[in-house]
Amino acid sequence: MKRTVLVGVITMSLLVSAVPVAGLTSNPDLRTVTADRTIKPGAVNEVSFQLVNDPDGPDDDVRTATSVRVRPGNAGPLHVETHELFVPELADSDPAELAIKVDVPEDVDSGTYRIPLSLTYEYDNGAANTVERRVTEYLRVRVEPGPRFTVVNTTSTAAVNGQGTLKVTMQNVGDHEAVDSTLTLSSSSPDVSLGSDRSSTRFVDTWAKGENRTFEFDARLGDAANPSDYSLDAQVDFERPDGTTGSSPPLTVPLRALPEMTFSISDVESSLRVGETNTLSGTVTNTGPQVANDTVVTFTDPGPTVSPVETSVAVGTLAPGESAAFSFEVAVTSSAEAGPRQFQLFVDYWDRENTARRSDALPTQAEVRPESPVFGVEPVDGTIAAGSGGEFRVSVTNTRDYTVSDVSAKIYTDTPLSTSDDEAFVERLEPGESREIVFQLSADGDATAKTNSVKMDFQYDDAEGDTVVSDTHRAAVTVTEPAEGTDLPLIGGIVILLIGIAAGAYLWKGR
Repeated sequence: MKRTVLVGVITMSLLVSAVPVAGLTSNPDLRTVTADRTIKPGAVNEVSFQLVNDPDGPDDDVRTATSVRVRPGNAGPLHVETHELFVPELADSDPAELAIKVDVPEDVDSGTYRIPLSLTYEYDNGAANTVERRVTEYLRVRVEPGPRFTVVNTTSTAAVNGQGTLKVTMQNVGDHEAVDSTLTLSSSSPDVSLGSDRSSTRFVDTWAKGENRTFEFDARLGDAANPSDYSLDAQVDFERPDGTTGSSPPLTVPLRALPEMTFSISDVESSLRVGETNTLSGTVTNTGPQVANDTVVTFTDPGPTVSPVETSVAVGTLAPGESAAFSFEVAVTSSAEAGPRQFQLFVDYWDRENTARRSDALPTQAEVRPESPVFGVEPVDGTIAAGSGGEFRVSVTNTRDYTVSDVSAKIYTDTPLSTSDDEAFVERLEPGESREIVFQLSADGDATAKTNSVKMDFQYDDAEGDTVVSDTHRAAVTVTEPAEGTDLPLIGGIVILLIGIAAGAYLWKGR
């Protein structure tokens, strides 16, 4: 009996050993693999990694993970910008290539950081059941020690259609000093240049940890630029104390383009007149946005008939919104046309970078009055009684700003006025000088009492020695009633009688 049982056991053992043993299957086990763990401060880094389904152990098979969701979290000062990643299925030996975006502050401490990854996935447990599992994995990233840089502050005095100084202050926020560093600033806008080019470089021999450095650039803005913010690109190339080299991630430097300097001319007054030198005046206002130092209003020569005596007038320093008066002496030739004229004024000034600047043309309108008479004529005693005569005295004034000489005046009369001496002479008249000239003037006996006029013109030599004949002037002469008690017919008869008697006596004596 015992022998029979033993034989049976041996037989069963042999049978079992002859049947192949079924392989074991493991549940999914997800892990991350990172090739390059180094991240750069002051930039948004893309961190690539592999997600693999590879559990530990000698199991032959691994179940496939499906509907894999990866939700990254922040790690201290590191801010992860990626919200979620999705992998439809993850089989054994078939890794998923993934990446997340990580914003790394410029002043982050060097060292290793662990970014949490919340993983959710499903799998079939082999018994026709779907199992959901949640686990947390970590991505290890490292901020290398060394110099790092951040933009602390920027200021600019550059205005549209002008130039100024851009000051950029940067700090080494890393944990090591930098040596032989170069800061390269460049512009991608055609409206902004740095000096004569789109880029400019500054050098620093030693840049200590925590040290601020301020760099100055000549910034120029074109006339098509807008008064707004522009972004410039910056990068620092440096050498570490151990001799290795490095570069900062791209940095952004803001540039504020100031509005173009403007001025408006107002309160324009003109006493300009053809053939005279008079005044054009007004007010200039600095409408901003910067101070205009040593401001000068400039009157460009408008042509052969109008000439400013002085082409510029200094009005001093003008703050934004401040105004100042200006005045030009302007000569208008006698050949100029009377009427409204437009002149071009400019404002020349020094900006706060001590750079000479000129405004756009400021069109300014002014009236040029017709030419005034060369001589002012005013009767001194312009009253004559009918039937009488005498001296007619006239005050003549030189209205020009130059001396006239050899002035010959001639008077012309019409009935009921007549003259027995129609010319007068003045050797010289200074500007503004007045002299009396005398003519002999009579009024007919039957003249009506009223105001009449005589005509008068002048021949004279001007400042250049040319002989000129003036326009015709008129002077008022008032004829009054005959003197009281005078019988003109009787007087006339007596005169005739006396003449007759004288004639008779002459004839008698001759006989």
